[in-house]
Amino acid sequence: MPGRIPKEEYWKRRRKARAALIEWGMKKELVRNIDREHPVRVLERIIEAVRKRNPEDPGRYFLNGLNYSRIKHGRSPL
Repeated sequence: MPGRIPKEEYWKRRRKARAALIEWGMKKELVRNIDREHPVRVLERIIEAVRKRNPEDPGRYFLNGLNYSRIKHGRSPL
């Protein structure tokens, strides 16, 4: 299947997403919960948007974007 990503690459992407969240000052427990509940592509999109906008507090900006995404797709906010 040409559209599939090898498993190793998937875990590398997930590790990078976790590292970005921890770098922004989030606690490991919160990062672990976010990682478990959301697909990596969603996290990557929000992280990319945060980096593009370069806010003063990227952790809070990320969580606001994640809550917006959850509400948009019919899930309760964090």
